[in-house]
This record gives sequence, structure tokens and C-alpha cells, in this order.
Amino acid sequence: MARSLFPVVAAMAAVVVVSLLSAAVPASAKPPKLTIESVTYLGSGCNWQNTNYVLSNDYSTVTFIFGDMIATTDGGLANRRRNCQVSLGLKYPKRWSLSLGSVTGRGYGKLDNGVEGTYQTSYYFSGQTGTSYVKRTLNGPLELNYEYTDAFALLVWSQCNSLPNLNINSEVRVDGPAGRNGIMTLDSTDKKFKLIYFLNWSTC
Repeated sequence: MARSLFPVVAAMAAVVVVSLLSAAVPASAKPPKLTIESVTYLGSGCNWQNTNYVLSNDYSTVTFIFGDMIATTDGGLANRRRNCQVSLGLKYPKRWSLSLGSVTGRGYGKLDNGVEGTYQTSYYFSGQTGTSYVKRTLNGPLELNYEYTDAFALLVWSQCNSLPNLNINSEVRVDGPAGRNGIMTLDSTDKKFKLIYFLNWSTC
């Protein structure tokens, strides 16, 4: 079940801050003011019971509180993948188009020998073709807190003079042989996970 704007509740297990930041552009082509007008979310790692969010006063940042973005080899196949898809209704002036340039993700992994952990983010615009991905794969044995900044190889641009929703899907996954243990989570040791999305702007 997808959830949208209200109400906002107190903090839960893990906090995710999603910041939309403008990439550097020439002074003659300054990016416009961007506001977030609506938010919905759905996935195995975010649902009505364990997830909420808070919009900043200027509607430029949304803080997500996830309760179950933990992929583990314990408990059967269903627990090996967790994802959350966020759909952002954005408002910005006409004659501008945007894409996501890069994403910074932070989390925790503990993997036995032979176990593979994956962190992935993808995005697309509603009503348009094209999806872009970044992915990191970790191979056990290891235990670490990770923080990666990755550029999207394919830039998918919003349609000119249109305001399609920006849809961002993040997931963690573990795969490995029977009897081996692994965990990939968006809950690092200090209980905070941050996603920062860097926007590219273009006039059209």
C-alpha cells in the first residue's frame, strides 16, 4: 500500500535523509527553485506500519524514517531483498529539464565467504521511457560500514515543459549458498543512513 503526505510520526529505527542538490551549472543557466509538492512510497522495506517522513519547511528536503530496510539470509527467500520506491511530485519553472547525476549512499554489510551483497538505486520519470541505475556489489567475507558516491551512466531527462513525478527505487539484497550468512542494511552503526541525490539541470 502506497502512502502519501500526512501524518508525520516520531522517529523509528533508521533515519534516511533524501536531499535534492543542484549540480554546478554556468552562471548564465542557473537552476530554478525546486519544491517537493507530494511524496508517496511503497516497497518491502517501507510500509504504512514502519515508515514515515518529514518535509522540510522549504519543501526541498524529505527525511525518511525506515523500519525494515534490512536484507538478510535469515528467515527465507523473502528476507533476502528489501526495497523502497519513492515517488516525488516536483514543481519547477517551465523551459527546464532535470536528471539525477549521482547518488551518495551509506549503510552496513556483514557477509560470510561466498555471500554477495548488493546496494542499488534506480530512477525514472512517470509517463516516460528510460530507467537509469547505479549498483555496488560486495563479496564476503567482510564486515564494514559503506559509503559510496556513484554517477548514473545514463542520464534520463524529464520531458521539457512537463512536471512528471521523479521515481527513485533503492534496494539492498543478499545472495549465497545454504548455510552461509549475510546482511545488507540501510541502518549503519550510528542508526543513520543518508541518500543524497545530485540534480543536473538543462534549459529546453
